[in-house]
Amino acid sequence: MLYTVKLVIEYDGSAFHGWQNQVGERTIQSEFERVLPVILREPIRNFTAAGRTDAGVHAKGQVVSFRVTNEPDLYKIQRAVSALLSPEISVVSAELVDNSFHATLSAHSKRYKYTILNRVAPPALDFYRVWWVSAKLDLERMCSEAKLLLGEHDFKSFEGPKSQVKSTVRTIPRSDIIIDEPYIYYVVEGNGFIKQMVRNIVGTLVDFGKGRAKRDSILEILDAKDRQVAGPTAPPQGLCLEEVYYD
Repeated sequence: MLYTVKLVIEYDGSAFHGWQNQVGERTIQSEFERVLPVILREPIRNFTAAGRTDAGVHAKGQVVSFRVTNEPDLYKIQRAVSALLSPEISVVSAELVDNSFHATLSAHSKRYKYTILNRVAPPALDFYRVWWVSAKLDLERMCSEAKLLLGEHDFKSFEGPKSQVKSTVRTIPRSDIIIDEPYIYYVVEGNGFIKQMVRNIVGTLVDFGKGRAKRDSILEILDAKDRQVAGPTAPPQGLCLEEVYYD
């Protein structure tokens, strides 16, 4: 008999080369595939995640699923994985789900949050959690441009290098700048995200905040379908996968 396990996990991505397995690199996926068979005493099947976070990106609500043939002890999985991979990775919850569940394919949307520290003094405690921007920013302009991303758009202008998606059209039901000085948060929810899309949007919004944007509106950048007219790629440490939504 097959059992499908769903885990919600959080991790500090600072010391990892992203989610996905890469030869010779330490990744979140490789850590799980190393310890889970030891804990469960059997191979795991169909191990997958809701999203492949980049190197240095964090998660509070990443979702993974896998299958095993013996009924698992969920409490043991949660405690043992968290203990073996502490303090960088923690299993927040573990549950058995229907075998039709797939962490990637069953998800209908995801929410990311990007954190900017906007002050003259550089971060110390937040060094691996924020993008430090010392320049004064036009926050009202950033808020108004962020709202223009709502709805369905072609995000070709915000696509990272070596992306292999068939379509760059995505739907964004939430795109907010939240101000809690000196912190600025960009919160975005979408039915899917292309490679480095959120970080490229944040870099572009900061360009608008600095008055350095290459176009008069973020809608013009979308219409151009050209990565060269958007802003720089924001650094990874400010980005966190907050939650994945399922029906």
